[in-house]
Amino acid sequence: MKKIFPIVIIVMTLLATSCREPMKIDMQEGVMLVGISGSITDEFKYQEVIVSRTTPFYTDELPERISGATVFVLDGNDTIHYQESEEAGRYLTLEPMAGEPNHTYRLSVDFYDEEGHQHFYSETTMKENVEQIDSIKVKDWKFNALELEHYLGVYPYFQTTDDPKTYYMVRVSINHEDIGGDTLTKCEIFETMGYAGIYFNGPLMVLLGGEFPVYGLDQRDSLEVVHRGDTVTMDLWSIPRDYAHYIAEIATNSGTNPMMGTPSNVRTNIQPEDKAVGMFHASSKRSCSVIY
Repeated sequence: MKKIFPIVIIVMTLLATSCREPMKIDMQEGVMLVGISGSITDEFKYQEVIVSRTTPFYTDELPERISGATVFVLDGNDTIHYQESEEAGRYLTLEPMAGEPNHTYRLSVDFYDEEGHQHFYSETTMKENVEQIDSIKVKDWKFNALELEHYLGVYPYFQTTDDPKTYYMVRVSINHEDIGGDTLTKCEIFETMGYAGIYFNGPLMVLLGGEFPVYGLDQRDSLEVVHRGDTVTMDLWSIPRDYAHYIAEIATNSGTNPMMGTPSNVRTNIQPEDKAVGMFHASSKRSCSVIY
């Protein structure tokens, strides 16, 4: 019998603290790096890559976008070309397209600046996702004897894949409004591990540990309050391992509170690593909705 491991949950919750007096810690700023953020998803759409420069930690300025870059992605023997949109530094595929599971995508970004020719690259593989989410329930958050007051749990029901090393990102929207917006701070990550290959929240899983909520909606948060008749949608993204850890590190490095530890650059899969930050990832999505 396969050994069962607990599901690993990385809760993307930022701690908030306050001080009576404003305080700023002097820090030595490092060199400005190139920031590259992009993805290939299985959604049929214009895929995008953003190219910019990093900014000092305490600045309120937006990162400077880099125009005029040559951007393309290799998919086996095929080349996917990108062109700069009307928004500086934002590069889109020439036509809408959808990525495919088990394909490896290789990103290339080239441009010239005062230091000459700059070349950056990355690689990512899209993993298999579940075939479908059969249904979801929204009810009081409870797992075994643990209950969270003021929280509603989102419980999905689906047949898991056989791969125990697949990471999933969960995002939730209420009445078609993503409660996390454009940020990654209101998503949750889990890995099925020993539960791979069985029906998630099915009879066997209930017997082994109970139904498991993959997302908690804080009913004290105005963005997460659910009323009777609201439509709650859960998106289940199959994501690469490095992207899962990247999201976790973003949570611990966000904000300007010096009591949270010295800010540092999160991991990157953009090369050369000493000149760039950011993440290029391939992800696939499954969605399911319920009326509360």
